[in-house]
Amino acid sequence: MGDWEYRCLSCFTGRGWRNNVTTCLAQGDTRLDSSKHRAMELVFSRILSNIQSFNPYFYDWNIIKVRYCDESSFTGGAETVNPATKLHFRGGRIFIAIVEDLLTKGMEHARNAILSVCSAGGLTAIGNCDKFHSLWPHNTKVKHLGDAGFFIKAKDVPGNQHTEAFHTEVVATHGSAKNLPASCTSGMKPDLVSKTSHTPNSLV
Repeated sequence: MGDWEYRCLSCFTGRGWRNNVTTCLAQGDTRLDSSKHRAMELVFSRILSNIQSFNPYFYDWNIIKVRYCDESSFTGGAETVNPATKLHFRGGRIFIAIVEDLLTKGMEHARNAILSVCSAGGLTAIGNCDKFHSLWPHNTKVKHLGDAGFFIKAKDVPGNQHTEAFHTEVVATHGSAKNLPASCTSGMKPDLVSKTSHTPNSLV
């Protein structure tokens, strides 16, 4: 699409969270979690579209769509691989490796960059926007857009704290605490952390 010299929009897709080994293994051989079963071609629509009438602001940007693969919004920080299940839980490292690889392929020349994602991917943007920003040259303008990735700490209809309990399990299973900002985890439990961001951001 557009010239690398100007602008790049990176979109990390969402697929939900896996809160324990059982749910990870159950989905591991499906189109949701395995590249073996995913479609080879993807639709680029909405803010990823190259049709000006549909997408007047970003139609001529370089668009990169990254598939979701770690089930923890790219926060996993396990040091060792479970020899029985072969599950890695290393989403934090995967995120850095993906961005660094794209930068070497020309993305580093962009003057403006946006990290845009939705759903569980929206939390990828919220939780990794400063990390994303830190990997770019200092003169690049970097922002993030989280679409439908804000999960409220509130009771569900039966009166249970489902979101908090579920996220607690995600953090424990994936070893995510080490990849969450110390400015937050020093004052609250890791499973309650969303993000304190220094990078300009918007929530949709």
